[in-house]
Amino acid sequence: MNKTLLFISILWTAIYSAQPVKVTAWAPGWAGVQNYNGLQVNNHSVIFLELQDSQGNQMKEWTLSFRVNGNITNGSKNFPPSSLKFQFSYLTSNGPNSDGVYPTPGNMGLITSPVPFPALNTTTDLVKNSKYSFQVNNKYFSTNLNYHLIIDGGAYLQEYYSPQNYVVNLMIELKNAKGELQATAPLRFEMQIMPSGPPPNSPTYGIQFDQTAKNVLLEFKTANDYANGVSKTLTKAFSTFSNTPYVVRVNTLNTDLISSTNKTLPVNAVKLSVRDSQTQTVTGTVNLSSSQQNVLTSGLHSTAKFFDTIYSTQAGDPTFFNKSSEQYSGTLVYTMIPQ
Repeated sequence: MNKTLLFISILWTAIYSAQPVKVTAWAPGWAGVQNYNGLQVNNHSVIFLELQDSQGNQMKEWTLSFRVNGNITNGSKNFPPSSLKFQFSYLTSNGPNSDGVYPTPGNMGLITSPVPFPALNTTTDLVKNSKYSFQVNNKYFSTNLNYHLIIDGGAYLQEYYSPQNYVVNLMIELKNAKGELQATAPLRFEMQIMPSGPPPNSPTYGIQFDQTAKNVLLEFKTANDYANGVSKTLTKAFSTFSNTPYVVRVNTLNTDLISSTNKTLPVNAVKLSVRDSQTQTVTGTVNLSSSQQNVLTSGLHSTAKFFDTIYSTQAGDPTFFNKSSEQYSGTLVYTMIPQ
């Protein structure tokens, strides 16, 4: 029996395949923040998907994502991407797909909650593994996806006050069922940050990891480990304090765990649960992903609260079968965001 080690402490490649799959994106206007409450610009951005004779492109299942393509800058300051969000608004289409099904937010699997912009050099999903078939034959199909732009409010805006516009460059990416890049489109817009009046009191908050919880080792040593899965619980792995409500999000730096010989395992084969150490209430459970996901939402508390982390794999997951006996590793990022 091979012994496989997973070390959580992660490279993706994309292969471009040209038409008949096409993505276009545009933002009809700009965004101007005039107070510390932030801003929501309704129907700010549009993503236009077109398909024609896409048979053979594995488009029965697909993923739509985006990344920040360079610093969001006014020439002297860089605005934090995590303070920007997209939220789905509505869609239109030219008709049904080849299966005769009209697209809806539900059957397309659109993420309808606000989606934070990812950190540089990472991507985040707007649609993940959609089951709505884009595999069309002798047919043209298109759909418009419209998104609100949200700029978070708060005292932090004072630091980025500027009459010069910040330029935002995004890259929209459409991948097929195999994760192969099928089409991309740039999306560019500008925003001005000029809030008036005194800023609100700045939030005070923090997150700290126990030294022993910064490295996690999952081991497959016996047949039972492969059959039943493995799990690792770290008690009081991290603590938080905050004088304002907040969320904690988690993401991996890459989509795969990788070994020293460049063997890979998908990070989503590992599940993470976060649990309140005192009440034992699970605050969030996710399959690891390079996209940020909420694992904790909390109100304010001036004293430290402690949380356990539980890393696990699914029983009988074929992902781990017949893998070479190596240590696979990657990096996990926890982000605390005041609300």
